[in-house]
Amino acid sequence: MPLIFNQDKYKELLIKYQPKLIKTEAEKERILAIVEELTHRSNLIPEEAEIYELLITLIEKYEQE
Repeated sequence: MPLIFNQDKYKELLIKYQPKLIKTEAEKERILAIVEELTHRSNLIPEEAEIYELLITLIEKYEQE
């Protein structure tokens, strides 16, 4: 049975983690802590996996600048 992406759950996670462009080391550390938390979970739900990828992308963008 394919997993269905739940928009409401994704919205909850966006509110919880409040991802945004990283502009300071403190913001980067906050995002890294979330990424670490998600990394240590087993079997992320699709919405968590999407947030995880988004946060990784934000960190990569910050580190490139």
